[in-house]
Amino acid sequence: MDKKELAHFRDLLLKEREKVEGILNKMENNFFESMEEYASELSAYDNHPADLGTEMFMKEHDMGLKNKNNDTIYEIEESLRNIDEGNYGICKVCGKEIDFNRLELLPYAKLCIDCSKKRIPLEKKMSFRPEEEDRPLPFSKSHIDELKSEGIEFDREDSYQAVARFNMVKDDPSDSTGDNQGIYDDLEDGIVEDVEKISEEYYKDTL
Repeated sequence: MDKKELAHFRDLLLKEREKVEGILNKMENNFFESMEEYASELSAYDNHPADLGTEMFMKEHDMGLKNKNNDTIYEIEESLRNIDEGNYGICKVCGKEIDFNRLELLPYAKLCIDCSKKRIPLEKKMSFRPEEEDRPLPFSKSHIDELKSEGIEFDREDSYQAVARFNMVKDDPSDSTGDNQGIYDDLEDGIVEDVEKISEEYYKDTL
């Protein structure tokens, strides 16, 4: 790349940096540090988190744009250094020259079009699902008794029982049922008082 072309791309990079810095300055002047300032609320304490969902999304969106523009500034500065060092327009992966038209559209490009296409698309990364079938069983499912054969001796249920004994209440009515489900589990259907349990045969035997 001759000096005329390098001067042309330096000019493009400087104009691009000026434009991005202008965007960042506007964002700084209108950027709110806290959610209370962004939502014009004195406090978010009396608001349900869902009520601030839109404001939270927009703030995250603004912060994402700010970070993206800062990254662009870094890429432009790196490209300007490459011009000074004589490395501008060289692909960082394959070492070939980047197409002139590509640099016209994206003067701070670091990869040629072929190497750029070989990179994993964002959509493919987002659609990736971890293979849970091949992963070790998580602790949350270790209470299954059939898994004792796999070496899980102290599971989730055992850990709960180990600490639950510290929460025992003396003479707790719920403990009298045997199944720890409640004091009403031992009551028979249709019987309100103990006297109603007396059968006719028992009554005749007492005469």
